[in-house]
Amino acid sequence: MAALVCQDCTPTERIYLTYEGNFITSKAGCKVLLSQTIEQDGETSATLVDLAFDVSPFHPQGGVQPSDVGKITVERTGLELTVKKATFSFEMNVVTHHCSVATAVAAAPLDIQVGDTCTLDVDAETRALYSKYHTAGHLVDSAMFRLGYEFPPEKGYHFPDAPCVEYKGMVEADKRQELVGKLKEEFEVLVNEEIPTTICMRTKEECEVELNRTQKNFDFDMFKDPEVRIVGVANFKCPCGGTHVRSTKELSEFTVTGIKCKKGITKIKYDLKSK
Repeated sequence: MAALVCQDCTPTERIYLTYEGNFITSKAGCKVLLSQTIEQDGETSATLVDLAFDVSPFHPQGGVQPSDVGKITVERTGLELTVKKATFSFEMNVVTHHCSVATAVAAAPLDIQVGDTCTLDVDAETRALYSKYHTAGHLVDSAMFRLGYEFPPEKGYHFPDAPCVEYKGMVEADKRQELVGKLKEEFEVLVNEEIPTTICMRTKEECEVELNRTQKNFDFDMFKDPEVRIVGVANFKCPCGGTHVRSTKELSEFTVTGIKCKKGITKIKYDLKSK
């Protein structure tokens, strides 16, 4: 699914980027910037539609976190569309909502006009789950750092199917299972400390001073905007565009599950305790 080609669109205000916006899952009065009917899905008998708005609570899929899902209601007509996925164009700063609507209830042609206002509703239960998975990955970062493993974070994968965090550096073979045990304990300690999550914007210069103790000479110039969104989980701060829970106390369902080291990379796995 590609983002809409919307050369004249103003940037989408992404509500979730602020701290309080991170917990907003519904927004009325969102103005349609572009509406594009893609095709009719022969398997589901649904019409596929891409929509862009001036403002949206939907978190688009990134490299480390799945997209929000939910519904959109056109306020003028009452037409409801199911949001299957949201994506983001960095070139245009526009969020595209990839939707479907049952052909039986859709007008022909589909009556969604530029300038229409819509109510956007994120599925709150799914958002909460994805936020927990993402925040739990950051909690692994904090636990690693507190245990003295100051490996530079390489990448994370916070999807429910195989969540993990990777670091540059290798743990000695005879210490790996011991580390897993210690991480489980430290993870539990951090959960019980009920440490609030922080979300703020910092200039690149502030990031260089405040974060490079843990980010190990991270190149903040890679960000196009003058300010960078910084998320702090259990007092471990890093650049991040995802959604998160309010406090470590909400992560009691999670734990560290394993470790794998290969080619200079240490991968720490985590997941729900019940899996």
